[in-house]
Amino acid sequence: MRSVPGLRAYFVWVPMLPGDDEHVAKEAARRFAEPRALHYWDSERYFARRMAAALDISAKASLGDGLEGFAWDIYLAYERGAIEIERPAFWMHQLAVQHAPRLDASIWLAKVQALLARP
Repeated sequence: MRSVPGLRAYFVWVPMLPGDDEHVAKEAARRFAEPRALHYWDSERYFARRMAAALDISAKASLGDGLEGFAWDIYLAYERGAIEIERPAFWMHQLAVQHAPRLDASIWLAKVQALLARP
C-alpha cells in the first residue's frame, strides 16, 4: 500500500480451503506487511459468519457449510469513523454473489479514494 493519509487495512484470515491454518495465514500476512495493516486469524469463522449474515451471503454462494454462509474473499470499505462493522460504505467480492459487485481493482481504488476525500 502506498502512503495514503487516513487509510488503514484490516485482514481477517479464515480457514476456508484445504490447508488453511494459522501458520499459512501468518505466511500470507507477510506478503501484506505494512505499518497501517492489522491481521487477524478467525479460526472459528466467527467474523466470516457474522459478515455473511449482514451482507446476505448464502451458504451456496460462499462454499458455506450448507447451513450458513461465510464471508471470505470479500473487500469492505468504511467511512472514516464508522463503528458498525456490518454496514460497510461499499463492498466487493470474489464469490458467487449476485447482489454486490465482483472485485475490480480500478473500481475499488476509485471508491476508496472517494471515501478518503470526504472530510
